This record gives sequence, structure tokens and C-alpha cells, in this order.
Amino acid sequence: MWVLIWAALLFSLTERATCQKLAAPPTASLWNITFSTAEITAEKGLCAVISCTFTHPNNIKPTTAIWLKCPTNDRCDQDRNIIFHSETPSKAQEGFKQRVSLLETDLTKKNCSVIINDIRENDAGEYQCRMLEGPFTYPQKMKITVTALTQKPSVLIPPLTEGEPATLTCTAPGICSGTPPHITWTWRGTGDNITELRDNTTIQMREDLTIVTTTHFSILTFTPSAKDHMSGDLHMSGDLQWQCHH
Repeated sequence: MWVLIWAALLFSLTERATCQKLAAPPTASLWNITFSTAEITAEKGLCAVISCTFTHPNNIKPTTAIWLKCPTNDRCDQDRNIIFHSETPSKAQEGFKQRVSLLETDLTKKNCSVIINDIRENDAGEYQCRMLEGPFTYPQKMKITVTALTQKPSVLIPPLTEGEPATLTCTAPGICSGTPPHITWTWRGTGDNITELRDNTTIQMREDLTIVTTTHFSILTFTPSAKDHMSGDLHMSGDLQWQCHH
């Protein structure tokens, strides 16, 4: 009798432990990250946006977002490869400090998207996201490819009438919130004489589209005449340079 009782008890405990084990889902399966695309291409001098959302176990509330840039064909080091740290910005690599920002700082919204400003050639590579509390590093990676600058500024030219003031608007490419461009207008008259237009003739402005995206533009006011030929050279700070002809 006692043998049967002990056997039944042992079977009951074993069955209960097995059911509990099967009912508990693997913790890793509750951590997921979804990128809008597996690879993006960014032009040098502009910016790149890594767009993503994430999930985590219900009993965990991530407080810190960390982004890593992985060495080529190697694993990311959770300490040495940090390019962004929402809690301690000083932990980011020197070349990435103040260039990377979260698009949404409230992590409860489960948005892990970041913008990288002033894109450089050595920004090309694979990026990985890590969350604290947890901690947990999402195994999926996002690849960024960097190409030469090809985008041009857009110029808005209204109908021109001789003797009447006209306003031209030149908008810099990109919506980056990094280093603002330096925009200049020059006047090329007869004999290729070139004069830079300053003072109240031009106004450089910016419009904040979101907390981390900005558009820059310059407004030129002048009075056209039939004998004049207008050419505008638009110069941006750093290595960026365009020409706008009217």
C-alpha cells in the first residue's frame, strides 16, 4: 500500500513539474526587435535613421537603450562598441558622441529608432540594440551603407517681373538635425564679376519638423532686371557643396 501511495505521489509531482516547464515560454522569445528594413543607404554628410520597434517580457521595464556598432565579421562588445547610451551618454565612442539620438525617448512606447547625424564613411557597418533592465541584446542587426553625396538643394523660383522685388528660396537636402549648413548666395554679373550677397538681402532659417529632424533653407530677395543674369552658388559647411543656377 505504501509503495503505491509513494508511486502515485511521485508521478503527480513529476507531472506537475513537467506541465509547469512546458507552460513557461522561453524568456528570449519575448524579446523581439523589428526593423523597417534590413539595410539602409545613407549619403555622406547627411543623416541615417534606423527605424525599429521592440518587445520585452511583461515583468521587465527597460530603462536604458544602448546602440552598438559591430566590428566587421565579429560580435559586438557590449562595453567597447557603444555608440549611444540613453542613460550615460559619455559611454559612447568619441566619434559618435552628440551625433546619435533616439526618435522617441519614452521606452514604454517600444520605439527604439535612432537618427545618426553628419554621416561619415566609417559609419558604414552593422548596428545592434541592447536594453537595460534585462539586460538583453537583440541578435538581429541593421546594416548601414554609406555613399557619396548626390542629393541637390531644391530652389523655388517665382515668376520674375523686371523692376518688382522677387523672393527665391533654396532648401538644403536632408532633414538632419546635426551640423547646420552654411548657405551663401553670390551674384554673377557681366564680365563674370562675382559678389556675395549679405546683409538684409538673404535670410537663413530652419524649421524643426520633429524633436530630431530639421530642414534648413535660405531666402534671397532681389529686384530683377532684363540685363542681369543671376547665378547662385550654394555652399554648405564641411565637405558639402552645391550650385543652383537661375
